[in-house]
Amino acid sequence: MKNLLNNTALFIATCFVATTQPSFAQQTPIPKGFRCDTSAKVPTTVYQNSQGQAEPWIVWQSDYFSGSGWNPQARCKEVSSRLETYRAEGKLKYATLGTENNQPVICVASKNQGPCEGMIYTLKPGQDGVATLNNFFAWASGQEGIQSNYESSTEVPYINLTEQLDKKKGNAAVDRQL
Repeated sequence: MKNLLNNTALFIATCFVATTQPSFAQQTPIPKGFRCDTSAKVPTTVYQNSQGQAEPWIVWQSDYFSGSGWNPQARCKEVSSRLETYRAEGKLKYATLGTENNQPVICVASKNQGPCEGMIYTLKPGQDGVATLNNFFAWASGQEGIQSNYESSTEVPYINLTEQLDKKKGNAAVDRQL
């Protein structure tokens, strides 16, 4: 009987140790998506890719809209949230130009030459939309016009975002400033 109790106690202790040991084989998946990073002095919209790297997409420096409550940090948070919603809904395929409330905007389209399906952000009055779109994304440094599907400055560019979202490696781009 004593031997049976010792074996039972040993079995229970072994089960307890086995169930309380951390599993190193299982790793928590890294959530990918957009967020506003305010850890630096300039708010930045970043995309956390599936490898866990935070890629800068938009650097927010302009105080132009601060008078209406849209300082750089507020714009960063709002636009990052919009981009994440569009990504999750499958609408974040192309960035292009459009109009919302009679104001020029940068918006998303789910297909090349397709209509705007959601505003990313509003342009300043008089701002050159084509030039802004071509210089919009921090990761596009040195690639102005390369990923745009247009041939003249009179056509509206469509920037292919799918390739950037699906990219497997990190990005060492120089930041664009808005």
